[in-house]
Amino acid sequence: MDTPERAIVEEIKDAFPRRRPYCFAPIVNSEMGEEPHRVAAAFFDKDDWHVLEAEWVDQVPNGLGSALSFLSDEAICFYIPAYLVADLEGRLHKADPVFALCRGFDLWSYGQEVRIKGERPHKTWTDYATQRWMHLNAAQALAIVH
Repeated sequence: MDTPERAIVEEIKDAFPRRRPYCFAPIVNSEMGEEPHRVAAAFFDKDDWHVLEAEWVDQVPNGLGSALSFLSDEAICFYIPAYLVADLEGRLHKADPVFALCRGFDLWSYGQEVRIKGERPHKTWTDYATQRWMHLNAAQALAIVH
């Protein structure tokens, strides 16, 4: 018998393309510090999210598990299903896709101002989140909600 989690995993796999059509430029949303460069290097040749091991996505880069904070808008929309599947399987310990998906829409960050380097006027976390996830289509958004 299928579990609810297994049904959601199948819905995610159906909703998201398996392979990216090109290398995202940029693949990360920051160039400050070493961590974003490590994330970019780690994801550069990863063009099929289905084959990413849960342990890898949980640890990338270099055991820090912080890649979701640095992936560009387009890249995070492509790789988020790998994180969701790993989370549904109970295999994440560091990475938190729920935080990445909810930041800006939750009660604590909704409407709070955030400074994004080079952008004026300052945006809110909600503006940032809306822009970040706008690449998702309706089927993808629904799979994430489920």
